[in-house]
Amino acid sequence: MTLLNTAILMLATALGAALVTPPGPQGDSARDALNLGRTHDQALYDAFNAGYRLTPSGIVDSVEVITEFRRAVLIVREHALQGEYSFTANDLASALAPYRGTVTFIAQLRLHPLNTYAAPPAYDLYVRTGPETKPVAAPAIKRDPVYPPGSLGPGSSMIGVRLEASFPRADIADVPEPTLIVNDEHGAIVWQTRIDLARFR
Repeated sequence: MTLLNTAILMLATALGAALVTPPGPQGDSARDALNLGRTHDQALYDAFNAGYRLTPSGIVDSVEVITEFRRAVLIVREHALQGEYSFTANDLASALAPYRGTVTFIAQLRLHPLNTYAAPPAYDLYVRTGPETKPVAAPAIKRDPVYPPGSLGPGSSMIGVRLEASFPRADIADVPEPTLIVNDEHGAIVWQTRIDLARFR
């Protein structure tokens, strides 16, 4: 076989592999996610997650960022805790398919202890892009009630609300001044912070 034929065969093999491999984290990223999700070093795992937390203030008790890579680690961790160590990089790519190209923010807010909400209030979470550009709104915002520890859930008084919203990462990464905003049900800003997605893997 000539050198040219060998090169063509190698190229065809590589292209074929690329076509049958599901999109998503591959190579080093997939390997890192699998290793980190399965680690027995709890301090390492906790430190990794801590790096994705933003600084809360006021009635906002916590805010965290879930990138594609962090979501991959969380998915692997969930399978590892169930003893599913046969979960592969291809399985991971398939599980990540619905979240490809997105970044998710989760904020938990504290409600007034004497609140009378029957359902989670319509707090909002969006990204302001700059003084002269349109904000980035999430296609949907998930609002879940938070109940006190030991309560029976629905029927008990809410102590907080958990907001979760996903955005196209490119819509945030490509703007000059991305700022994550949380509004109350009256439209007043209760918390905000500049976000730099470049610092999150």
